[in-house]
Amino acid sequence: MKRLIIRLLVVAVMVLAATSAFADYSYTFDANTSSVVGQTGYIELQYNPGISSLGASSAVLSNFTSDATLVGSAALTGDASGQLPSTVTIKNTTQLNDYFQQLTFGSNLQFSLNLSGASGNSFGLSFWGSDGATPLLTTDTANGFATIIDFNANGAVVNNNSNQVSIIPTPIPAAALLFGSGLLGLAGIRKRMNA
Repeated sequence: MKRLIIRLLVVAVMVLAATSAFADYSYTFDANTSSVVGQTGYIELQYNPGISSLGASSAVLSNFTSDATLVGSAALTGDASGQLPSTVTIKNTTQLNDYFQQLTFGSNLQFSLNLSGASGNSFGLSFWGSDGATPLLTTDTANGFATIIDFNANGAVVNNNSNQVSIIPTPIPAAALLFGSGLLGLAGIRKRMNA
C-alpha cells in the first residue's frame, strides 16, 4: 500500500512540474481607441519564441469586436493564419510570426486571447499610425508595443505599456492540477479502506 501511495505522489509531482512548462493562459483585451477615432492605422499581433522557448506553442485571438473598419487583407508573416474579425492563430514555429492589418479606428476594440503549449514565448499587441511606423496608444514609443505578455516557465507576465488597453485574465481550469489532486484524493481513500 505504501508503494502505491508513493507512486501516486510521484505522478502528482510530475504532473505539477509539467504544468510550469506547458500551460494555458487566457485574457480579455479592451482597447479604448477613442483618441484616434476616424484615423487610418494598423493593428499588429506578434507571437515569437524567446531564447528559452521550450517547444510548440500558440496564441489564438478570438471574439474580436470593434466599431473600427478593417481594410483589405492582413499581411501574414511566419506561422500566422486567419483574418479578423474571425479567429487568428499565431504559432511560434519561426523567429517572426506576425499579423498586420490596416483599419480605420473606431472608439473601441475588444478580443479574447488564449496562449497555450510550451512556455518561453512572447505575445505583442501594437497599434500604428497611417505610415505603419508611428506607434499609437503606447508609452513604449521605442518598440511600439501597447502590451507584451511573456509566457515563461514561471507563468505569464503582462507588461502593459498603454493606459488605453485593459487586460483581464480569464481563469482556465488547470486540468493537470485537478488530476494531481484527484490522485492524492484516491490515495487517501484507498489508505482508509485498507486501514
